[in-house]
Amino acid sequence: MPESNDTVLKKIISIIRFLTKKPYSFTAIEISRGLGINRSTVHRILAELIEERMVIQNLSTKKYSLGPMAYHIGTSYMNNKDYLVQIKNIVDDVAEQTKQSVGFTILENGSIINIYEVESYQPIKIGYRQGELYPINCGVYGKCIMAFYEPYEELKKIVYSMELVKKTPNSITEPERLLAEYDLIKKQGYAISDEEGLLGAIGVGAPVKDYSGKVVGCLGVALVKNGLTESDFELTKESIIKGAQRISKIMP
Repeated sequence: MPESNDTVLKKIISIIRFLTKKPYSFTAIEISRGLGINRSTVHRILAELIEERMVIQNLSTKKYSLGPMAYHIGTSYMNNKDYLVQIKNIVDDVAEQTKQSVGFTILENGSIINIYEVESYQPIKIGYRQGELYPINCGVYGKCIMAFYEPYEELKKIVYSMELVKKTPNSITEPERLLAEYDLIKKQGYAISDEEGLLGAIGVGAPVKDYSGKVVGCLGVALVKNGLTESDFELTKESIIKGAQRISKIMP
């Protein structure tokens, strides 16, 4: 019995999503096993995606990765937001002020996604990427946005039902502790991540609000702890909070 168009479409989308995960390139067997889709079906879909330039294959490693058309779609999405140019300018300005890695993330369809990142001022690269997704329990991006998620009862369901990843020994993996951390973030108006996502790095993030006052994003900074003074950290935190307020003023 032939598959319905709806079923085929879901498989195509699942393969494209799979290719957005680290290390961003996979063999057909890895895709098949990872998604539980028949290998011949995976090969057929990949062949069609290659024709549309959505996917490319490295002939040396035989691995598949997203192609130029996927990038075109992604940049079209970003450029469709007229205010994004202004946001980039603010992020660039804050990065120049602080001489640190600064980024902007938003909550989109239940995911914390990196929209823009500046790392040019860091001697040590933190390694964030535009388009990357972040967990809700470690790092300032996920914690800062989810702390303001409403309604609260739905937030509790999300926290208790989702796997809380442990990136470092400092990652928060207990639901009750994470909810308490959210409460603290709401009270103080900013989030701090002390080696939760990466050992040797500390981050601070401030919420970005839309015109209605709803938190829809986060402006965050990652700093290398070695040699960092309390005074420098406080000045950086202040710049991030002010930067987030500037972005909030232009959000639709």
